[in-house]
Amino acid sequence: MPVVGFFGAPGSGKSTVFKALTRLSAPAQYLTADLKPHQAVVKIPDARLDKLVELVQPRSIVNATCEFMDIPGFDPSSTEKKLKTAVLEHYRRCDALALVVNLWEPEAERLFSPLSEANSLLEELSLLDLVTVENAIARTEKAAKHKTDKEAEAKYAALKKIHPLLEEGQSLRQMDLEPEEERVLRDLALLSAKPLIVVLNVADNAAREGAAAPGLAELQALCERQSLSQVRMAARLEAELSEMEEGEAAEYMAEFGVSEPALPRFIHSAFSALGLIVFFTAGEQEVRAWPLRRGSNAQQAAGVIHSDLARGFIRAETTAYGDYVQYNGIAGAKAAGKVRLEGKDYIVADGDVMLIRFNV
Repeated sequence: MPVVGFFGAPGSGKSTVFKALTRLSAPAQYLTADLKPHQAVVKIPDARLDKLVELVQPRSIVNATCEFMDIPGFDPSSTEKKLKTAVLEHYRRCDALALVVNLWEPEAERLFSPLSEANSLLEELSLLDLVTVENAIARTEKAAKHKTDKEAEAKYAALKKIHPLLEEGQSLRQMDLEPEEERVLRDLALLSAKPLIVVLNVADNAAREGAAAPGLAELQALCERQSLSQVRMAARLEAELSEMEEGEAAEYMAEFGVSEPALPRFIHSAFSALGLIVFFTAGEQEVRAWPLRRGSNAQQAAGVIHSDLARGFIRAETTAYGDYVQYNGIAGAKAAGKVRLEGKDYIVADGDVMLIRFNV
């Protein structure tokens, strides 16, 4: 299950975004060394899953899930090392980070522009990584120079490559790293390497797609330059919607020109940033959605379901989602010749409906 951590400047609306996406309130917290972040496991809405359920009529339904963490920020200049370490460890646990930027406050009432606020926080991630990298260089330098540890040599070389770039304020997302370099650096859980989604938190009257908001164009340009995923949402409006019945919420959304709630849009951006797709299993007992890293093969998909399926993998009966729906389920798809027998090296496509055949 992927974990997404929310961060932002004070007043950005981070906790309101958390409430809007999870339907759970996140009251203000005072930063202490034993701080526990607000957490919620969210069922991921998926219209494809709903359609499969309609066709199969299973006994149970299991959505894919994602964990959200609302972690209080901290003052980077603080000398309270324990507090900074406690908060940073929570961020390092996350698979992706979501930067919430305040676009709802009028420009005249702001000390800093949304662009400068976002740039400052992104640069802070790189500065924190710079400290981590410098400490790691000091730890690995001796073994690397004496050539007593091949792994340390590889790690030291990767650290020396990224160190000057971090000093320039670049993020690891902007660096061209080889897969082996990414592997040897993985245990450092560097923050600027994590996939990042920018939440453009606009005022209610700017919720409609295309509506203007102070600083919006500059932030969207920043996201384009750095290839960052972005989600536009009016967090206060979405938090109100999360407390309404479905029909009432639909009317309220229409009034403000919002065509889709924020959660599906945010999940789409998060999964894209994380490089995840979804495949399905569908039978009378259960219809289920499974997140899977893009580019994974059929045997790896089987392992997501259960390690026994990967170990004893024989083949995967695979149907494209569109064919499964067009022919009204597995029987019709088989009759139309749309069910394929795929081997372990088959690269799973987003939306595939799979039945794993195995023997252990």
